[in-house]
Formats: sequence, C-alpha cells, structure tokens
Amino acid sequence: MNELAKRNAALKAEVERYRDAYLACRAKAEPPAFADYPLPALKARITRALSERRGGGELSPQFDLIDREQFGGDIAVKFPQLLRDGGPKGFIDKHLPWITEVLEGPDFADAIAAVETKGMYINLRLTDRWLLEAAWRICELGEDFATNDAEGDETVLVDYSSPNVAKVLHAGHIRSTIIGHVLCNMHEACGADVYRVNHINDFGGFGFSLEGWRRFEDRFPADMGDNERLLEIYRIRRTAEKYAVEDADFDAIPAADKAVLERYFPEADSTGELISAWHNFVRAADARFEKLEAGDAEEVALWAKMVEWSLADFEAFYDALDIHIDLVLGESFYFQAGERVVDACLEAGTAVLFDRARADAEIAKLDARVEAEKMKPEERDKRAAAIEKDIGAVVALLPDGERMVVRRADGRSIYATRDIGAIALRKELFAPSRMTYVVGQEQRVHFERLFKAAEALGLVEPGEIDFTHLWFGFYVDAETGKKLSSRDTVANVNHLLAESVAYFRAKYDERDDQTPEEVDHAAQQLAVGSLVFNDLKQDVKGSVEIATSDLQATIESFEKSGGAYMVYSACRARSILRKWGKAPVPASEVADFEIDAQEAALILKLQTIPEKLAAAAGQANPVVLVRHLLETAGIYNSYYMRAPVISGGEANPSRLIITQAVQVALTNALKICHIECPPKI
Repeated sequence: MNELAKRNAALKAEVERYRDAYLACRAKAEPPAFADYPLPALKARITRALSERRGGGELSPQFDLIDREQFGGDIAVKFPQLLRDGGPKGFIDKHLPWITEVLEGPDFADAIAAVETKGMYINLRLTDRWLLEAAWRICELGEDFATNDAEGDETVLVDYSSPNVAKVLHAGHIRSTIIGHVLCNMHEACGADVYRVNHINDFGGFGFSLEGWRRFEDRFPADMGDNERLLEIYRIRRTAEKYAVEDADFDAIPAADKAVLERYFPEADSTGELISAWHNFVRAADARFEKLEAGDAEEVALWAKMVEWSLADFEAFYDALDIHIDLVLGESFYFQAGERVVDACLEAGTAVLFDRARADAEIAKLDARVEAEKMKPEERDKRAAAIEKDIGAVVALLPDGERMVVRRADGRSIYATRDIGAIALRKELFAPSRMTYVVGQEQRVHFERLFKAAEALGLVEPGEIDFTHLWFGFYVDAETGKKLSSRDTVANVNHLLAESVAYFRAKYDERDDQTPEEVDHAAQQLAVGSLVFNDLKQDVKGSVEIATSDLQATIESFEKSGGAYMVYSACRARSILRKWGKAPVPASEVADFEIDAQEAALILKLQTIPEKLAAAAGQANPVVLVRHLLETAGIYNSYYMRAPVISGGEANPSRLIITQAVQVALTNALKICHIECPPKI
C-alpha cells in the first residue's frame, strides 16, 4: 500500500470511530416530541376533532398568529380545502356553523376562550390558563426547549467552509462557515444525526506547491515562514501564468509583478524565455503531482506538512468565531475512492471513454445549431475546442445529452473525480438521507451536474439522497453596494471582529459586579454574536453589507438591531430572575392572574420557536428562525418596559413565569444560531 493510501486508511478508521461514538451519544438523547409542544398539540387537536366531525379524510387547516387587540383573537384558522367547495359564500353557509360548534364545545374549553368569525376566517382567543401553562412548559423543558424530533429519522451531512490549502481564506469561506455551522446546529436541534464536514481542497494544484517549495527554496525571503512560503508560491504561479503568453509585452509588466518574476525566474528576461521557464515549471509540477497521486513517500511527507501549516493558519479564524468543525476531510481522502468509482463505472458501462466518434457527434450537433441559427459561430468554436480537449477523457453521460468529465484524458484525477468519490465514500460511512453543500454560487453548474452524475453513474438511486447546493450572496460595501474583494473581505471581517471586542470591552469594563475575565468573555461573545447575527438575518442568497469606512457606526448598528440586541433581551430577563432570587412557582399553583394581549402575543411567539426552527432547517435558511427571534425580542423589550415583574418587593407570579420562559427560549434559540448569552452584561 502506498503512503497516501496508508494515510487514508488510517483516517477512514478515525472517521469510523468518530461516527460510532457520535451515534452512541445521540442514541442517549431524546428531544421533546415536536407534536407534544403545546401549540402544535393544540393545532393537532383542532385538526383531528374537525376532521372526525366532517368525515371524508383529514383536513389541513391553516393557522396564523394574529393581534388580539386588532382582531379579537390570538390565532386565525383558515380552511383552503373547504373553500374549494363553493368559495367563501359556500364555506360560510355550509361549513362555518359546524366548525364553530366544535370549537366552542366542551372539548376545547381548556384552551379556547372565545370563537369569533370574520368572513371565511375563524379567530380563536386562547384561555389565560392555557397560555400560562404553555409558558410554564418552556420553563420545565429548560435547556431542551426548542429541540424536537421533526427530523428524527434524518441523517444529514453538511459540507461547508472548504478553504483551499496553501491559499488564504476568502469571503465565500467566511459566509460558508457561518451558514453551514448554524444549519448543522438547526438540523441537530430537530433530531437529525448531523455530520459537519470541512471539505478542504488539499490536492488540486498541489504539484505547483511541491515543486515550488524545492525550486524556490533558496530564493524565498529569509524571514518568510512556512505558510507564507506556500502563499508566495501561489502568487508566483498566478503571476507567471499571467505573463507567460505569446502576446505579452514583457517590458510593460507592472513593477510589482516584474519583481516577482525577477526573483523567482531570473533566467527569463524576455517573453519567450518566461514562457520556456514557465512551461518547465508546469511540467515539473505535473510530475510532482503524479508522484503524489501514486503515494510517493517523499512527496506525501512534504504535502502533509504543507496541509498542517495551512490548517494551523485557518484555525486562527475558526478560533475567533469559536467554530470548530468535527471532520476535516480533504479532497485527498476521496481521491482513491473516486478512482475506484471511475474504474467500476467504466466496467459497468455507466461511464465511457470520450473518443473521436463521440466528439464528432457532439460537434455535428453544434454545427446543426449554428445552421439553424440557434448558436453563433463563435460559441460553436469555443464549445468545439472544449470537446476536442476532452477526447480520451472518461465521462459520465448525463440526461439531455450532457456529459461530465470524471477523469482527464491523460489518466489523471480532477476535481470531479474526487467529488464523486466523496459521494460514494460518504454514503458508505454515514448513510446520509440528505447531503448539503454550502458553497459559493460560482459553482452552481458544477453541483447541478455532479448530482445528475451521481444518479447516472449508479452511485445513488433516484431520490435516495436529497442533494442540495446551498449557495449564498456576497459581502458588499455598505456605501457603494459593490462586492468586496476576497482579501479585503477577510481583512475587514477580522478587523471588524477585533474592533467589536474592544468596543464591548470598553462598554462594560467599569462594571463593579464583573471581573476583567468576565468582561473579556462577554465582549467576545457579544462581538461574535453581532457578526454572526448580521450575516444570518439576511436571506442566505442575499448580500451582506459591511461598512468599511466607519466601523464604529457598523458596530453600533449591529448592537441596536442585530445579535447584541437579541442577547440583551435574554440577559435582561435573566437579570430580573437573578434579582428575585427564587424560582417561579408552577403555573398550576398560580390561582389569580390575567394574561393581557401583549403577554398572549409574546407567549405564542415563544411557542412558535420550535416550528420556526424546523422550518428553517427544512428550508436550509436560518433567516426563517432568526427574524422570528428578532420579532420576539422586540415584543419582550416593549413588554419589559410596560409591565414590571417585581414591584414593592413582591413578584407577579405570572409575569415571573413569562420572564423565565423568555430567558429560556431566547437563550436556547440564540445558542442554536451560534450566539451565546453571557451570564452578565
């Protein structure tokens, strides 16, 4: 067995041990049943009772929260199925009487205080007792509140972050890390078994790194560290390939780029000599990569060190966000699996060699499109050149006459080889029912073709795995709206995070009731929470604004309307509970109380959190939950200012229960969103 195969066999054993330990731990966890939460349970009771009364199959009522002061109720119920039977008038005449009779009956006396009809809507006002018991249920569940079993039969693998080894993190990696991590939290909170995978690019293009390390060793600046050398090799490569072309004007190369070429290709003082030197470098790099693929001990040893250097550099960013991904598995881990898949598919006939005859047939189709004036000749020539290049490659034949190259004509693996290997190996190791790739929008075509190829090659049966490419929007300058460059974005985000920590530390540094360590910890949590929340409150596919010219204004804006605002709400409730110093009495022991309209709205918002969590996980869009939490915090902050919990040394027992419910619900939900609430602020 070659050295790369040995490493991958050992890594596979580690992954299997992790998987087994994870599943054993998950088996012990029993989240609350989604159907047992008070609000879903009430909806189910209503649905069941009305379906039984009507007969002829189950109804699917639509339930919406409404403003009691405006509409006279807390929940509006609508029946789209029944509206098809004669429209609104037919519904009012034929169905409204018996529905009202059921809901006003004794079976719902515990939960429904009043039923009011508004045209085709039925508005329900809930009883004070039901509402207070619902708030108390949140208190009882404590840290388990919001978790549920909505995805209890799912196994989800999320591929995210995915930095390129020997390069710098860029904007896409930042958003991918935040979105992917929170999405994993949401799936897990909904009962799914979740595998968090950082799919690092540690293979493609590595021949240049291996060759460059040896070739330029004596030419690197003496004070340059190991990882800095890797980044320098990448810069050398990009600079050389940019100017090593026939039509380049060597004398017109900008001074900074010319300095790079002079240092590392001193023998090249003309375009022709640069082209020759560059091609020599490429050939040597290809030879290095071929040896790496073959598992050469010397190449594998140096490659492994390079991967470690890059990962250590990336870790500083992950540490700053306090995000640590369970499984760091590079393309190299899937290389041999991909090779086996290609060989097996060639033998089975699900993959074919793209020969001259197939190429001619493809080109003939292009010519027909040009003749029919459905394609311009220039586009035909471009596509024909790509077809010619693929002659000799192994391809997967996709639906609609498409094809996907899965092995190069020279027999070398490519990105797609490792990606199909990843699907095969992940299926073997984890048996996922859902596989989500949180990767930038520039790879939409690749993933669309990859998912088709997985079925065409027979790796998965149609519908066996729910494949999703979750792409996301860009970071943009808040003033200009222009996309920020990759390097600028990383620098700005890191700088924003550091400045946010300093801002919050200064704000709370003189608190007498907190130690310096507590202030530092709270400042870090508030800074991270602000950054993460600002990202998550946008729709995943929307852009995220960062003010590069006025960080102070940005930080203050985040504090008022983003993560810090949410944290303050939870901490405000916690401070009231701390001031009282005693646990609320159970709702069953509170005899004389009244729940007003605002309290009813707040309790129902809290009760809806498990539903919003399940919806956010199902739609792979955290904003569904995040915006609901923001609305909930807004109601609580207004309520807190209006309705004192402690007055004259005595606590209002129902308000104390509501306050604890707010603290529990917001703290739990924010934690799922990777926003921590400090013990004190």
